[in-house]
Amino acid sequence: MAVPFGKYELLRKIASGGMGQVFLARERSSVERLVVLKLILPHLAEDDEFLTMFLEEARLVARLQHPNLVTILDLQEVEGRHCLAMEYVQGDDVRRLDKQSRLKGRLLPAGLVLRVISEAAAGLDYAHKARDAQGQPLKLVHRDVSPQNILVGFDGAVKIIDFGVAKAAGSGHHTATGVLKGKYPYMSPEQASGQAIDGRSDQFALGVVMWELLTGRRLFKGESDMMTLRLVKDCQVPKPSQINPKLPPGLDEVVLRALATTPDKRYPDCGALRLALEDYIIQLRLPASTAHLSAFLRELYADRIAAESDPAKLDQLAEDTDLDTKDKSNPSRIDSLGSPGHRPTPSRVSMPSMRSRHSVEALVGPAPGHRQESTRGTQPLGRPTPQRRFPLIPVVVSSAALLVIAGAALVYFTQKPDASQPPPVVANPPMKPVEPPPVPRPQTAAPLKVELVLKSEPTGAAVQLAGKPLGVTPVTLAVAPEEAPLEVTLSLDGYEPLTRHVSAANAPSLMLALERRAAPTKPPTNGTSKKPPPSYIKKGR
Repeated sequence: MAVPFGKYELLRKIASGGMGQVFLARERSSVERLVVLKLILPHLAEDDEFLTMFLEEARLVARLQHPNLVTILDLQEVEGRHCLAMEYVQGDDVRRLDKQSRLKGRLLPAGLVLRVISEAAAGLDYAHKARDAQGQPLKLVHRDVSPQNILVGFDGAVKIIDFGVAKAAGSGHHTATGVLKGKYPYMSPEQASGQAIDGRSDQFALGVVMWELLTGRRLFKGESDMMTLRLVKDCQVPKPSQINPKLPPGLDEVVLRALATTPDKRYPDCGALRLALEDYIIQLRLPASTAHLSAFLRELYADRIAAESDPAKLDQLAEDTDLDTKDKSNPSRIDSLGSPGHRPTPSRVSMPSMRSRHSVEALVGPAPGHRQESTRGTQPLGRPTPQRRFPLIPVVVSSAALLVIAGAALVYFTQKPDASQPPPVVANPPMKPVEPPPVPRPQTAAPLKVELVLKSEPTGAAVQLAGKPLGVTPVTLAVAPEEAPLEVTLSLDGYEPLTRHVSAANAPSLMLALERRAAPTKPPTNGTSKKPPPSYIKKGR
């Protein structure tokens, strides 16, 4: 059942994380509408720095009014909770849209991918060029463009969300030295290196999203965050057509320009990227309109759309049992405030039953300064959770011990003693030695490995490791720091083979120059070659 919360009714929890919770709610005012409420946790509201950042984000995004950006509707404090009301987009984020399409056995059509990226580029271009009330450029950079932060509505609308880590020129909140904000696999090389960034950094991130949607592969994803950052800085981007040969011709140039290593080699801004995509769509006459995108989603999400057409099924907030201050399902999540329009899967957020409900305090946390009680279990609205006087586990163990003793006594008294045999008398019975508990073996962690990119001049040399082919340069090797040096052999037609020992000390990259093979000497062709003198002719005669 819906839970009253100020002028809103909380219907369903969309996401929760280390900074707050996101709810689908119904606004009860002059106009009834569905909204998304973003609430920060009470203990964070007492942190002046965090509260300032949260309010700054709200004021910043509230200035932006564009069809491809989620609109901020209201900012207020309800029952001691600071909340941000945003428009509700009935749809899904790009990451889940891609997964849903793969479940049907296909990638997203190239034309629809370009439509999504073009619309997202339009929203980013508007944000990059936005100005304040005095007409001064905000120089806003999103810094967290990723598939999770791009929403696609069932009506074909595309919207950028979550400016929680955005940076503006006039922002009073500064990132601490050495701290990177955003998702590592979607950072630009300059952002990963901690350099100054502008809107072209967001363009690079959008290019990564486009590359992954077109190929069905991850572009920069290492075994650890450090390896991922190293891949981003190295910026080795294969052509999309090499991964997906079914892509239309000429698309590689558009994608690779957005993914250029340096900003000056990319498009001047996201508006230029959008124009290049639109020109390409027109040139190849791809089915890539908003109507095509809407029709594709309505076919892909037919069951969900039919279920959500019933307003009664939107009210699912009754027994959400785990609304703690940390997101237990994903503690490393950076965008922990979630995304409006995002639907949790059963593995991440359990769907509650509709037999009982908690109070608002149990759902969204206590007010600042209030002692928080446990929210586990199902209690009626307004009834406090009873405190147990005795722990549960000792009671269960004691009951089990009593049952064992009673069973032993029953066996003892029901047995008939043998009269012919006197009861044995044992004097000073030997004590059974007590064995010490086994000492657990320490678990040795798997050694961490670093990536070594092996390059050659010229490139394209065949690489062998211990006689086994690894491909052609550049080749990436995973080497443990304590591992012995590995012997690699490079060979290329027209060049001398080269054998070297490499180790983790050569990371992150090693360049090997091949020597050109010397051409064989040709005999003179004038027919006057001299023959050696006969052996019987002695010198000096």
